[in-house]
Amino acid sequence: MSLYKSRHVAAHFLPSLFVGFVKLYLRLKVEGQANLPATGACIIAANHQSHADTAVVFAAMPKAGRARFVAAAAQDYFFQGGPQQYLSRVLFNAIPLTRDRRGGRDPLRHLSRALREGYTLLMFPEGTRSKDGTLGPFRAGIGKLVAEYPGTPVIPTWIGGTTNVMPKGKLLPRPFKATVRFGEPLLIKAHPKLRATWQSAADEIRAAVVALGDYPELASVAPGPTKEPAPPEA
Repeated sequence: MSLYKSRHVAAHFLPSLFVGFVKLYLRLKVEGQANLPATGACIIAANHQSHADTAVVFAAMPKAGRARFVAAAAQDYFFQGGPQQYLSRVLFNAIPLTRDRRGGRDPLRHLSRALREGYTLLMFPEGTRSKDGTLGPFRAGIGKLVAEYPGTPVIPTWIGGTTNVMPKGKLLPRPFKATVRFGEPLLIKAHPKLRATWQSAADEIRAAVVALGDYPELASVAPGPTKEPAPPEA
């Protein structure tokens, strides 16, 4: 399992130092770590509030889990060269997620291959960061992956506090307390050729994240449609 692991020399020591910093600086609280599978591919499906989200989930992983961790990251933001690409690759083994279908290539192709290779894949199914901490609709792309890889456990995950740590538009983290809560694994069914089942799977995963988090206003409310319908692979 080396396809997506960074081969940069800094990847041998920098992630461990970074994890120590995150745990101390953010007083990171981790719940449900035992729900993470010890072996095999899985999908961590989390809410998305901040660019600090990937860091806190990575730091919340057990050491063995970090060794097979990859994070889906927007290609148009994190893979344009410069320090963002360097750090996301060295620290988190970030892999590109294309947010459009230009060129006719599957936007999820790297995510799909990561699951096929047995990685733990972090996804943010909302597709973008929340502006106010509320949970947006989950896009159907995660349901497509569930359909392609039946039996792959999905770990619903709630992240709290990162809106304060690194609000949208801020570049430097602030020392606010953060929480990561891993839920029990879900085995969700979807049909590879029925797109409606992809969205149904995404909605089921979203409901599990709602149940984990501090969303009292959403606890009994079904997820609504997206304001601007996106293609299932988005």
